[in-house]
Amino acid sequence: MDRFSKFFCDPFKVLKLLFAVLAGTVIIFYAYHQVSGGFDDKVETEMSILVNINDSVSADAYVFRDEYVLKDAVDGVIVTLVSDGDRVSKGQLIANVYADESDAALQDDINRLQRRLDILEDSSVDTDFVISDITKLDNEISEVLTDIYYDSSKGDLASVIDSSSQLLVKFNKRDLIVDSDFDFSSEKEKIETDMSSLEARISSVSTSITAPSAGYFYGDVDGYESVFLTDSVGEMSIRDFEELTHSKTENVSSENGIKIVRDFVWYLVCSVDSDQLVNLKSGNSYTVSFPENADYQMDMLLDRTVKETNSSKALAIFRVNILPNQFDYKRYQKAEIVLNEKEGLTVPKKAFRVVNGVEGVYILVGDVVRFRKIERIGEKDDYYIVRYDSQPNYFEDENSADNTPYLSLYDNIIVSGKNLFDGKIVG
Repeated sequence: MDRFSKFFCDPFKVLKLLFAVLAGTVIIFYAYHQVSGGFDDKVETEMSILVNINDSVSADAYVFRDEYVLKDAVDGVIVTLVSDGDRVSKGQLIANVYADESDAALQDDINRLQRRLDILEDSSVDTDFVISDITKLDNEISEVLTDIYYDSSKGDLASVIDSSSQLLVKFNKRDLIVDSDFDFSSEKEKIETDMSSLEARISSVSTSITAPSAGYFYGDVDGYESVFLTDSVGEMSIRDFEELTHSKTENVSSENGIKIVRDFVWYLVCSVDSDQLVNLKSGNSYTVSFPENADYQMDMLLDRTVKETNSSKALAIFRVNILPNQFDYKRYQKAEIVLNEKEGLTVPKKAFRVVNGVEGVYILVGDVVRFRKIERIGEKDDYYIVRYDSQPNYFEDENSADNTPYLSLYDNIIVSGKNLFDGKIVG
């Protein structure tokens, strides 16, 4: 019997060898995972994206408009016949007031049918059309869908509703072009019949409200319509402004009042820190952002500024000559007067690290952890905004001994993980 055979005939020696191999394997496995982090390799990542941030002046803003409240609209149940922001002419019927809520509900149903009928009327197409009209409509449909997605992400539901009506019109037009034998005649006839039936069920109209003058209709009041008037802006002092902002509202029902804005010119009066006026110049146009108004932005002309030596506050008075339908004309709201816009990458604050005195974050490249430098230029909520340039190796210092790359667009930033270091393998 040779030596090999004698060895395997001894069970003790065989077990001893197996234990030795197993122990060696465990040691090697443990050492590898200590180096690679294999015992704790669970990480969560979040992609860096590009955002715009504003270098801006914060302000408390008040809306001044030439408004007239229709006081006879406050008694009973009011049903408007026009939409907010619609241009109305003097004497135009704009609302009915009902003593009975059931009659008001019937009028609401009639209004809904009228909107459906308007959509079908707008959906008509010329008899002479070419195939390129379909391509044009497809592009327009795509644009409206993009608008709906964007407005939805901002929470601007009013714009979403408007865009949805536009979308339906464009789909209807496309159907008419594709199928020339198709029309909406029968559907329009049915809607008109239903409207007539509902109108016959309304017992009586308590009051019909007509526009006392030409202007723009709005279906809400706040009681400050006779306080924040455009006529009071011209020679306004800081004391005048403070008195207006501390004045009491009129006793007007905000739930059942309507008004006419008699001029498309209105003012936004902003209270700012007096030392910020050095950044603002009368006669220049600025983008003004409204964070509490779905981040709505509007270009406005800075008409004039008011600064007094005995006050730490100053006024920036903007003149606006449009009445955008999507804007919420809430009397008071926060505003940001944009001085300039900057682009930057988002970095979750919980991912922020300082390694050897260098600010940065860890990212995941494949299954390898890498460290990337950052340069903070701002912050918003739970994120830092860091410098970004589309060119690789941007603003690198050739004389610097540190050649760590900067964070790039779409890098996977590690927001949670233990024992992180550059070169660690996870997976």
